[in-house]
Amino acid sequence: MKSKQLIMMVALLVATLAGYLIFSPSDEPASSENAGVGHEPLAALEIARIAAITLTTSQGKETTSLRMEKVGGKWVVAQRGGYPADTDRIEGLIKTLMAMKILRRVPAGKSQLGRLRLSEPGAGETAATRIEFFAADGKSMKIVHLGKELSAPGGEGNTSAFGGGSNLPDRRFVMLDAKPASAAVVDQTFSNASADATDWINRTDFFDVKNVLTLAVDYSGTEATNSWELARENTATNWTLAAAREGEALDQNKLGSFGQPLQSPTFNDVLTGDAANLSTNATRITLGTEDYFTYILTLGDPNADGEFPVKLSVNADLPEKRVPAKDEKPEDKANLDTEWENQQSELKTRLALHQTFSAEHWTFLVPGSTLSGLLKKRTELMGEKPPLGPVGPVPLLPILPPSPPKQPEN
Repeated sequence: MKSKQLIMMVALLVATLAGYLIFSPSDEPASSENAGVGHEPLAALEIARIAAITLTTSQGKETTSLRMEKVGGKWVVAQRGGYPADTDRIEGLIKTLMAMKILRRVPAGKSQLGRLRLSEPGAGETAATRIEFFAADGKSMKIVHLGKELSAPGGEGNTSAFGGGSNLPDRRFVMLDAKPASAAVVDQTFSNASADATDWINRTDFFDVKNVLTLAVDYSGTEATNSWELARENTATNWTLAAAREGEALDQNKLGSFGQPLQSPTFNDVLTGDAANLSTNATRITLGTEDYFTYILTLGDPNADGEFPVKLSVNADLPEKRVPAKDEKPEDKANLDTEWENQQSELKTRLALHQTFSAEHWTFLVPGSTLSGLLKKRTELMGEKPPLGPVGPVPLLPILPPSPPKQPEN
């Protein structure tokens, strides 16, 4: 009797197992990955351990990958030669990922990932944006796939798990560590998670030029005759033209923008490789300031959008000692010395900062609007030529009677 019961139990177990194999899809996600609504699946991400981040997107079968990494404790963009990255944007993305909440689980298997746009980059329209975090030893810490965006009516209010609706997206499908069982809808869209390097370079910190006293634009080749050089004694006086030619007279009304021509310059990108190399016949802009700084901008040919490749050189001839004023009182000397030393310290700090943008390291892609105010031809700086002089009335010649016809000789 016992043997019959044992045989029946074994048969029942085999039947159950066979039914599972027949009726359960091979790509069905495991229940161990399920998490409740409101759960923050990346809340425990160790932000201090993150040493590198890669973002990978795709257009059709073509993929674009971006890597940002910490060098010397600071974030840089690898695809831009290690140029400083936008730290606030990086930290913002990490914190948004850590704070995301699950709105609902999605019972999707591997075969359904394409419908959620959670396939690997390079899979065409079904591809996800892939984010991966690495520790300092190069080991992967976490992988996040960002899938299809959806709006609330097409998400929570729709019985379909695959989105819809017409409102602006406010949530997104997400998968963790490439495990379909972790697929879920979360309360963020991560709209700034692009793999475009220009979105991640630090454009907040850049050089600026103040209180210009000398300004020159040197054109090359056949344009050399359009070059010019201006100078002034201080920021309150008019400009004068160096090596003025006969008949040339500056129009001071056309020079109003030259006082602070690069007070807040900007750039669109950092060039690398062959694109960073400039012609030897490049245009040069030289600016000298009242603080003894000299800035030299070397410009390449503009691109189709009017942007210029630009290399920067910065130096300063700072005085080593303070020159006392003629009427300076002895009791004021100590305070004036301290004030001067503080000013020099600030100038040295400024010089060191501006030299980090020098041509030795970088070539910037600068919008034409930043430089257009300086790139004037020589004739564009001049006033209208005065007329040759007043033209008075033309005196009338006396009217003489016609001479009688000559008589023939006899």
